[in-house]
Amino acid sequence: MKNTFFATLSLLMLLQIASFGQHQQHTMAAGDQAAKPPANPDESNFPVVKTSLPVSRPQALAKVKPTSKRVEYDLTIDEQTVNITGKPKRAMTINGGIPGPTMRFTEGDVAVIRVHNKLKTETSLHWHGILLPNKQDGVSYLNTPPIHAGDTYTFEYPLVQSGTYWFHSHTRYQEQVGVYGSIAIQPQQPTHKVDHDLVLLLSDWTNENPAYILKNLKRRNEWYSIKKNNVQSLNRIIQHKAVGAYLRQSMMKMAPMDISDVYYDRFLVNGKDTVRYPEIKAGQTVRLRVINASASTYFHVNYAGGPMKLISADGLDVQPVDVDRRLIAIAETYDFIVTVPKGGAFEVRATAQDGSGYATALLGNGPAKYAPTIPRPDLYKLTANMSQMGGMGMGTMNMGKTDTTAQANVDMNGPMMHDMPGMDSKPGKAESAMGQMDHSKMDMGQGKPQQSTPAKPKKPDSMAGMDHSGMAGMDHSQMDMGAKKSASTKKATKPPKATGSMEGMNHSGMKMDMAGMNMSKDGKMDMTGMDHGQVNQSSMPGMDHSKMSMKMDSVPAKKTDGKKPDDMAGMDHSQMNMDSKAGTMAGMKGKDHGGMAGMSMMDEQNTIDYSILKAPEPIVFPTNRPIREIPLTLTGNMFRYIWGFNGQPLSRADMIQIRRGEIVRIRMINNTMMMHPIHLHGHYFRVLNGQGQYSPLKHTVNVSPMESVTIEFMADDDKDWFFHCHLLYHMLSGMARVVSYGDKPDSSIAQIQKLHLRDMRDNQPFVWGFLQPGYPINYFNLNVSNNKNAIVAGGDHDWRTNRFEFDLDYERYLGDWFRVFAGIDGGNEEFLRRIRPKDGVATDRRIVRAVAGIRYMLPFLIQSEVKLDTRGNVRFQLNGQQMLFPRLDFQYQAQWLVGSYLRAHVELQYTVTKNLFLHTDYDTRYKAFSGGLGYNF
Repeated sequence: MKNTFFATLSLLMLLQIASFGQHQQHTMAAGDQAAKPPANPDESNFPVVKTSLPVSRPQALAKVKPTSKRVEYDLTIDEQTVNITGKPKRAMTINGGIPGPTMRFTEGDVAVIRVHNKLKTETSLHWHGILLPNKQDGVSYLNTPPIHAGDTYTFEYPLVQSGTYWFHSHTRYQEQVGVYGSIAIQPQQPTHKVDHDLVLLLSDWTNENPAYILKNLKRRNEWYSIKKNNVQSLNRIIQHKAVGAYLRQSMMKMAPMDISDVYYDRFLVNGKDTVRYPEIKAGQTVRLRVINASASTYFHVNYAGGPMKLISADGLDVQPVDVDRRLIAIAETYDFIVTVPKGGAFEVRATAQDGSGYATALLGNGPAKYAPTIPRPDLYKLTANMSQMGGMGMGTMNMGKTDTTAQANVDMNGPMMHDMPGMDSKPGKAESAMGQMDHSKMDMGQGKPQQSTPAKPKKPDSMAGMDHSGMAGMDHSQMDMGAKKSASTKKATKPPKATGSMEGMNHSGMKMDMAGMNMSKDGKMDMTGMDHGQVNQSSMPGMDHSKMSMKMDSVPAKKTDGKKPDDMAGMDHSQMNMDSKAGTMAGMKGKDHGGMAGMSMMDEQNTIDYSILKAPEPIVFPTNRPIREIPLTLTGNMFRYIWGFNGQPLSRADMIQIRRGEIVRIRMINNTMMMHPIHLHGHYFRVLNGQGQYSPLKHTVNVSPMESVTIEFMADDDKDWFFHCHLLYHMLSGMARVVSYGDKPDSSIAQIQKLHLRDMRDNQPFVWGFLQPGYPINYFNLNVSNNKNAIVAGGDHDWRTNRFEFDLDYERYLGDWFRVFAGIDGGNEEFLRRIRPKDGVATDRRIVRAVAGIRYMLPFLIQSEVKLDTRGNVRFQLNGQQMLFPRLDFQYQAQWLVGSYLRAHVELQYTVTKNLFLHTDYDTRYKAFSGGLGYNF
């Protein structure tokens, strides 16, 4: 026992060390920092973009007219008891309430916000969507010092934009337990006149400790699905005739589809499940500033009084569009204008996407008029869609490999350059002259439309990821390459999905001689006669232009300013579309996204349609700027609840290196079964949604399962900014990156910035297990696990004979499904090794042996194990489980000790509560039925 104790202690110490062994590539060495003095971050590195929209903080700062007002707020963060569900719970409040106050400003004011920390732990506040100096952003250790217990920190920054925003803690779970509030910034010149201006801040509430929620997700407990009534048990699979889809899913090691991870006790609007505004009179108009401040819930928002006029997204005006319903991703904001009819109080309803509840705001006075009920999602249909898509290399985390993001950045864009405010140098691979090239109307795999009026159906994408770095000045904004168009309807129809057939295409050396193109009467250029003699075929292997056509009326009617006709300056890709059918672009080779292009897993109800968003004025990024392409695959392992980009969680990931003066284009491909709301701090980006120069500016964008979204922004700031999934438990489990300009951090955090990863703690160890007392057999299990390492202990014991077995292993993950392990087994000799003739008959002798082996997840989610001890004994093991009914789970295990016994164990578990379950089992080893009460911890 003494040796066992020290072995266990050593393994625990090893795991603890590994859990804090952070990825060193996050901290740039001194030699990697920008060699030249940093530019003034308040001055733009780009020529002025002719728009009133805030394309970057420096440009917005230069355009805004200061009001000369300093608007001051004091925010006190404290802990106190609240009662939201009828059960008292300790929570965190701002100025004594949940949510915190709505802070109101006018564009051009200077915000002065003093944050007083009355907690016993540190805190932080991030100003979500606000363009501000890096030090004011509020991410502890990354760009702002943490606010320690008892301290006050003053934020001060000019407000260079108007719109609807919010603020929240960026410290661990504090956002989930109450540290959030809203911000409304009025424009100096109002664009919409209304009778009432109303903030509706949506959130989700749980009485459970959020730390335990994350542990529960990592241990794969079905309790939250049970509470939401979303368990896809065998009886329901048969009832919905989904056996085939379920078998396909299981064969690909994929769990059944679910919409959300967490069960919530309440959904709230402005801190309550129902709020009333009787002061609003019939016939009056109301501006609804809707903010999704939830930790992990998407909301459908609809209105009992008819369609809502959507006028703003993420704080910025868009061209008004009527919608019957809007699915709002976590951390997005939308402004709507509604009119209150006569005859009662009309409901604005925010329904959780998973159908588990809703919150209500009633506008007006009189009997309640309720909004239409949003149907629960059809999980069986979504599972069938996923299974028919073949898995697509679903969500793998490459935990056995180092991150490839930095190398891919260099491979695609060339070595990192210094800041390029003047662009005087000749363009190389990383800074090729792109002119006014605009891809913004290239459909990059956006989701399907919801019910909306009006909305244009999108065109098939297929050129995302292309490197056009030699095509200076191209503007393809109206180009059509053979795509068939569907007619616009009052209600948006489902668009075709991105084909992805040209993703990864490299045009970096392309030069086109326009002579030889034939103009047809319908305004299309037939390229069959085009002279490709100037085309660098090495960049375009196998590309066949013989069937490519362009709409001539899409090319801007202006002369090129290049010295040669093949410069193609001024071309705009923003409405480019290429037919994905075989033969249309035959022979073109590009990255294959595993067949997902052209398909969609989500149905219309559960899709966020960005194609209906159109900026109120054109946005054309400056000419002759390098375009940095960043491919990011959204990945995750639902079984271990680890999330990341490009197969790596934050603790093992590279920074995303960019440089001032670049146009940064990020293409995100979601290879997981979850929707992810992706947020970039400190910047607005264009969502390339098929609207060309009118592509909307946003700071948060949803990426649906098996779909892709492309965003682009002007790199016009400095230092380091957080980029992450805004679903709290995904972010805390690794789905985050740091976008870095390569500058030295502010002096206030220079010595502590390396602690940012430790503060995020996506690699922290979690402890869970179960005790399963019963008669005559007892079982136990203990797991201490982080991203790549685990200590696993388990065993069984017979009360009648006192026979037992236990094992204690350290295992190392070399991938999603494969791991190696070593440790010790102990117990009765007959259970642990083959009794050889020279050893005589088996006895009750108890032994301890050293073992090593491998574990691997097989299709149908069957765990396999091969174990070898020091005397050459080999034991094989298989185990798995299946939910028979929503609360009844069937588990099985088989063991074969080569040359000795076969063992089978079958068990039924009935879930009583989150932590308690009833069990009954039969074990051939002990030749006995057993039963009892189990406890999860």
